[in-house]
Amino acid sequence: MRILYVTNESPLFPAGGIATYIGYMAEAMRAQGHEVFLLSWHFTDPGPVEDPWPFAPENVRLLELSLERLRAKFPYGQHNLCTAQVLAPEIERLVGEWRIDVVEAPDFLSPALSFFQDWQTRRNRRDLLCVSYNHGFIEDFYEADQIGPKIGTQNDLSGERQQLRASDLVIAPSQVSVRRLASYGIADNVSLVREPYRFARSAPADTLRNAITYMGRISLSKGIDKLVLFANVIDELLPLERVLLIGRKVDTPFRERDIEAYVRNRLSPRLAERVAFTDMLARPEALGLLEPGAIAPCFGSAETFSYACVESIDHGLLPVVRQGTPMAEFFPAQLQHHVQDETFSDLGRMGRGFERLAADAPAVVAELQQVNAEALDPDRIAARMTREYDSALRAKRRYTQVQVQVRRPATLADITVLMPVYRPDSALMETVESLVQQTAGVPRLLICDDGTPQEAQFWFDYARMRIPDCTVLRQPNGGLLAARATLLDRADSRLSLFLDADDILDPRYIDRVLTAYNANAHTPNAVLTQRFNFQQSDEVVLRHLQHDHLHMLRNDYRMTALIETAALRDVGFDITRRNGEADDWVFWLGFAAAGYRAEMVPEPLFRYRFRTGSMSWPWSRGQTIGSLSMVRQALAAMVERRPGQARALSRALFARMSLDE
Repeated sequence: MRILYVTNESPLFPAGGIATYIGYMAEAMRAQGHEVFLLSWHFTDPGPVEDPWPFAPENVRLLELSLERLRAKFPYGQHNLCTAQVLAPEIERLVGEWRIDVVEAPDFLSPALSFFQDWQTRRNRRDLLCVSYNHGFIEDFYEADQIGPKIGTQNDLSGERQQLRASDLVIAPSQVSVRRLASYGIADNVSLVREPYRFARSAPADTLRNAITYMGRISLSKGIDKLVLFANVIDELLPLERVLLIGRKVDTPFRERDIEAYVRNRLSPRLAERVAFTDMLARPEALGLLEPGAIAPCFGSAETFSYACVESIDHGLLPVVRQGTPMAEFFPAQLQHHVQDETFSDLGRMGRGFERLAADAPAVVAELQQVNAEALDPDRIAARMTREYDSALRAKRRYTQVQVQVRRPATLADITVLMPVYRPDSALMETVESLVQQTAGVPRLLICDDGTPQEAQFWFDYARMRIPDCTVLRQPNGGLLAARATLLDRADSRLSLFLDADDILDPRYIDRVLTAYNANAHTPNAVLTQRFNFQQSDEVVLRHLQHDHLHMLRNDYRMTALIETAALRDVGFDITRRNGEADDWVFWLGFAAAGYRAEMVPEPLFRYRFRTGSMSWPWSRGQTIGSLSMVRQALAAMVERRPGQARALSRALFARMSLDE
């Protein structure tokens, strides 16, 4: 196989665990007979590449991106989502140039989001496996660091989860990772493959040193609070001569911002005099400070894997870990009794547990080295990854071969455009013309005239004149949702597409969403696209929150989407709402709650417009309260229908309450 790794962290410019993973994995995959390629990028010049290992020089592509050009192209967008849009055509070009079989990207910063969304919704694309590796969601680190993100950051970080949802295969490096992904509703496409590491196996010390050595970021998310507590407890049992903290120092969110002062103030006075900080070091220099026999607490709470813990074991240090973390998985079943309680709820038990571990320290370290040297052996991991790739590729190819049997490909004849109309004006002409200009052909149009006065009836004649198959239904004024319900009742096609009378479709809209509906291996029940927001604005709405907990807090969708008519009828509309409340939002929440799936085409293919005096502008306080009431009812119905969604709702509430506003 020909594998393209897409990441801004790589062995060429080491920056953390992702770079370490790529180094080991790419080298091992080459040894398995695969060809490996790298696409990386930077916004500031990192300097020359001294050694492209483990990639051949001709298999590396480095991009220099410009923040100024990115902001000029997407002045209203979030950084990661915009970067993914810019990277997508370059990934596609390299896939063709290098004849790539697998594109693997980390979830970190969602670099392949737009490419995966685009590739999965295209016809006549050769089979390509879209893979995401779960190195850890930044949102989880924000929570563990007790930091409240801005709303733009929240929206931006949703891309990490959406990239995984758009993937054919998601690789999780630990059982903890698998469970955490499942809590986000990401489960069906997940496989467990550990991160590789080649052990040198330094000889364990004969005796335990009276020293703690920690390597990693000095932050709350990496467990520095727990390390301080642990150090104070064991200092009573094994007086410590030194506490060495190796890594970048991260400010706290508390009144005491300086992490060094924060740690010293919480250590006992004796230990406060014995703690030393190195700040960030190059990896070889940091590894050189790991001394066999030292105690290595690894108490982080947001990781999916920990190279720092593995490297400590390899260098002969004694790891101390907690239950419920990936680091506990480095301990085999026969050593699990040495793993500390997850919450440190009993300090006496913590001390007694450490004493038992310390008494067997040399034997425990030796066994941990032996077990993990075998479990994380790069050749073994690469062979496992090869099997996962091969299995997922074969499944994707089988879908392509039996796609007609899964469901009949839809055509233009399967679509009805549903248009609720009240008091149209000249904007209707532009909307109708956007249908006439569809490259897929002119669709069937069903209009509901919701009580338009006689003097404006002539606009419907224009629609009949331009659209060969156009039917106008008339009813007394009942409001937007009543008009939608009438249209839905009369729609007899397999697929429907709601379109407001003042919005405009790109000429490629129907062809593109129809292709996505037929081509996507996830067999979606609806296809959404990005849009231009408000009148002639060039603001592109990149956010895609469907199936994510953030959609419980905010909505960016309209009803302009290709949707299975049966799903529309199943979800339905509350026709008693007359004031333009959150009807679109509530529909899409109900759509997800019913188990339906929507896919996103990452192109702005329709322009959302509104007029002064419409239900969308100006927005009233009553509409706000009415919208919130509708959303509350929708969320209650969602949890009643799918109790597992209570976890997503609690996550949404935390996300709302933790916002930095």
